[in-house]
Amino acid sequence: MTITLSGLSKTFGDFTAVHPLDLTIPEGSFFALLGASGCGKTTTLRMIAGLEEPTAGRILLGEEDITRLPPHKRPVNTVFQNYALFPHLDIQENVAFGLRRRGVKSVKKQVEEMLDLVQLGELARRKPAQLSGGQQQRVALARALINRPRVLLLDEPLGALDLKLRRQMQLELKRIQTEVGITFVHVTHDQEEAMTMADRVAVMYGGRVEQLGEPAELYENPRSTFVANFLGTSNLIEAEITTVDAEADELQVKAPGADGTLRLPAARCAAEGAGTGDRVLVGVRPEKISLTHKEDAGGVPEGRNRLTGRIRDASYLGVSLQYVIDTPACPELTVYEQNVERDTRLAPGAEVVLHWQPSHSFALDASQDATAGEEAV
Repeated sequence: MTITLSGLSKTFGDFTAVHPLDLTIPEGSFFALLGASGCGKTTTLRMIAGLEEPTAGRILLGEEDITRLPPHKRPVNTVFQNYALFPHLDIQENVAFGLRRRGVKSVKKQVEEMLDLVQLGELARRKPAQLSGGQQQRVALARALINRPRVLLLDEPLGALDLKLRRQMQLELKRIQTEVGITFVHVTHDQEEAMTMADRVAVMYGGRVEQLGEPAELYENPRSTFVANFLGTSNLIEAEITTVDAEADELQVKAPGADGTLRLPAARCAAEGAGTGDRVLVGVRPEKISLTHKEDAGGVPEGRNRLTGRIRDASYLGVSLQYVIDTPACPELTVYEQNVERDTRLAPGAEVVLHWQPSHSFALDASQDATAGEEAV
């Protein structure tokens, strides 16, 4: 069921938690509201659930206006971070609770099907205290889904789990959503969680949607410094546009102290109307950059963007190596290299060449705060 938010807003006294918001959540999608604490994502979810009354605007479920409907009359169920299971009831009765409350007489088959969906059929007679956190979370999901809601709302449902279990449950949630086929709206502050599960993500900041799109689009083509920094790590280099090559659909920029010009696709420049002489922030993700020791600089392929620098710090992260490099164009530039064949010369103090494909660069409006989003990560 498609959810349409039209001019939806919420204020608490003088504080605006959610500015007027227009948003369409496609039917059958796994949709994430992503942002740091206080960005308005949970308030938005609570307005959809009917737990918070909007100050202005409308909420449509399909063609039906549900803005003023009480929570129990909305075809919507919510799963919270604290699973709120009944400790005195076994798992089977926890899942059956909603059906029994509605007066459904025969619940056995439906409960069994739902426990099979969340892969807990063998634990039906256990009490919640006998289950792990991940298993309790699955019970809460089953209890919500057995009511056949048109929309399932998830408010930080994995927040109480440890890292390894959280990653397992990310895959489980996506599997369950695919099987049942209903619309999931998931609130989270965890970027990896949103990127792993969601079909589309709305990145929220200060009560507004900063950018909306598929996870890969948001990561590869951020439209603001907040999104660039909040979704992973970005190196942002102050530069000036020197050439706009319309034929090649390319921009050439010059960064202070850089050996030559840097190039990037014009389509990846989010600074509207930017032209020759304008300043931009050129971005490149740390994993897109290759490192070559200065002694081997002649082997760097032609046509790549290049910077020279000196390694300040090197950290072993297991799956990768993280380098912090001082360059004339950008201090403390971060590079991730996959842990495959390590060049032992790449150690603090070594002079290096950093190089990457021009197509992996993007550009943002230089009037923005280059550090926006870093403190929220």
